[in-house]
Amino acid sequence: MAEPKKVKNGYKMRIRIKNPITKKWIEKQRTFKTKKECRDWEANERASVQQGIDPNKTKLLDFFDLWFETFKKNKVGEERKKKILTTRRYLLEFFGENYFINDLNKITYQKFINFLSNKTVRNNPSGKQLSKETVKDYHKVCKSVFIEAVDNGILRFNPARKSVINGRDTSGERKKELSMDEWKKLLESVSEATNSSSKFATLTMMFIGARFEEINGLLETDVDLKNNQISINKAFDYKRKKDFKNTKNFESKRTVDTPAVLSAILKDYLAEKNYKKKIVSLNHRQYLFPNDLGEPITNAAINKFITKRCKAAEIERVTSHAFRHTRTDMLVLAGADMIYTQKQLGHKNASTTLEYYSSLSEDIQQKNRTIQDDFINNIVQKK
Repeated sequence: MAEPKKVKNGYKMRIRIKNPITKKWIEKQRTFKTKKECRDWEANERASVQQGIDPNKTKLLDFFDLWFETFKKNKVGEERKKKILTTRRYLLEFFGENYFINDLNKITYQKFINFLSNKTVRNNPSGKQLSKETVKDYHKVCKSVFIEAVDNGILRFNPARKSVINGRDTSGERKKELSMDEWKKLLESVSEATNSSSKFATLTMMFIGARFEEINGLLETDVDLKNNQISINKAFDYKRKKDFKNTKNFESKRTVDTPAVLSAILKDYLAEKNYKKKIVSLNHRQYLFPNDLGEPITNAAINKFITKRCKAAEIERVTSHAFRHTRTDMLVLAGADMIYTQKQLGHKNASTTLEYYSSLSEDIQQKNRTIQDDFINNIVQKK
């Protein structure tokens, strides 16, 4: 036990405590007028840290903050961090600051999910409720927090297990993937467009299913035409910093195999780009798809381009994210295994890939019908 040290204006108390959850040592010091105040402060500080192992004294938001600081703060991208902090805001709104984590059960948590499903989208004049997909994202954050709470003895079980996720059905609001026929029509439409960075960025996304921020972060040196590969090792924060950032997660850093037809397209594009000697950005980076100022093209520019080409192809409008779903379909139809598909798309785990696959496009259904029919016919006709 530390002893208060006499100083000019009273007594200084310095303590060192080990956090029972993070296992990290915490050093603190304060100055008080009397030794008793020093002792009282020390007792309160030690009790505060030790409450982490006492379920009856652990507040929901305190543990949430501890989880965030320990596991996520410096390990996730800005978009993921924003989602986590939004989840905290909703938890605060529903449960309040002083709700103890041990008071949670499946019913109270389900009420929270129901509360989310009735929330309206912020800054949206239409007053739309949160989508089922968005509610699911917040649910996943909570579930991760509770898993750590169970592992550390704070909770006896995970109250988020088998919750019923509600929310606005967006299935009819925006097309999420393209059929192979639509993809081919759009490919022809994009190929016919005047050469531009938006055109070739769109073609690249169509073939490899990369996220827009990953495409935006590509440099010329990331393209390996000899081996038909593209290295995705960073992303570009086009919303905030206007600079490089980490990919969505560690698994998103990957080497993508490019079809020979895309390699040929990029070879011609790079030859023309270097011939014209498009200006280098102010930070001397040779972005693969720059605008006229040498900086990465904007999300607005790419979506405007895609909208025009969809109209020209006479297909329903999609966003660049639809190409990720379609890329999954293409790999499944080609017979690629699930692990390869996961690695190519940069999904954190195979379950995410399965979520994409679970939509079961008409093309995939037809392929499986054919497989089933051929298999059964072979059995029936076999003598």
